[in-house]
Amino acid sequence: MKIKANICYNLDVLCFINIMTADKYYVNFHKELFDKYYPLINKDTKQDIQAMIKEQGYSMLSPTLTLFVSSLPNFENENLVELLGNRTEIEYFMNKTPYDFSQKRFDFYFKYITSAIIPLIKELENAGLSVFWTENKFPLIKERCEKINEYLKRYEIEHLINQFKDFDSSDFTVYLGSFVKPHGIKLCGNNLISDISYSDKDILSNVTHEAFHPAFDFDVVKPYLNKLAKIPWVKHAFDNQNPNSGYYSIDGFIEEHIVEALGIYVLTRLGVDINPAEYFKAHDEGSHVISPYFYEYLCEIKKEPTESFESYFTKFVDTIDE
Repeated sequence: MKIKANICYNLDVLCFINIMTADKYYVNFHKELFDKYYPLINKDTKQDIQAMIKEQGYSMLSPTLTLFVSSLPNFENENLVELLGNRTEIEYFMNKTPYDFSQKRFDFYFKYITSAIIPLIKELENAGLSVFWTENKFPLIKERCEKINEYLKRYEIEHLINQFKDFDSSDFTVYLGSFVKPHGIKLCGNNLISDISYSDKDILSNVTHEAFHPAFDFDVVKPYLNKLAKIPWVKHAFDNQNPNSGYYSIDGFIEEHIVEALGIYVLTRLGVDINPAEYFKAHDEGSHVISPYFYEYLCEIKKEPTESFESYFTKFVDTIDE
């Protein structure tokens, strides 16, 4: 498996949409861009974006939009508005992925893709975002891709990931963007989005983390997810997390803890300078309370090559005390 960095305007624009939600969480990272482009957006479009946020319950819009687009063939080069406008094709390809979207969820997103997202993208284009990106951001992203590709050549991570998850030998692409911060975003296939402002180590961490999503078959481990969800200190962490962390179901919250521990475990085995205990304490404001326990389990209990990760995970859950 070869890890490579690449550039995709379409994905970067979809990440820019988070800034246009006017949520201070995103504005604080991109204040100059917000001040430049938000006043140029139509009042009706702003209202539709806010209606989408209100109905969804949170302002993080880009991850699902980028996931949809990344399911499509040749998404790097096609017109973004045309890609988003093809609901039939998106549903067809999304249903071939491990990501489970109900018809109700598809209906919600495509209602607002039509009424809010596509109009916003058109208005950003009319406001000169494409020209701005080409002249100011593309050279920076290209330079960062060249440097991070040299850095990533040092690491062979496939054998470490394959200890826990079947991972095909196709290339793993890290799409670097300039509007991604503060996130790293998993896409369909062996792809993710990271930000040019992140350090080399942080981008490698994005790779070792996102490669494990989804960590397991949710249906198979559901009773054990339910068991963890009932533990008071897990429930407290879920209820008190920062809403901008993006974990809106208890199952997804727990899965993120498991993936976080797996990613850090791989980093330590690669020899990357990182203190797991300090990382778990600080990351997402310390809400990943299961991660330290699972990391310790990974270090102490070897997963057998023939054992499924679901089986390995359920044995771990049986070790957890309430």
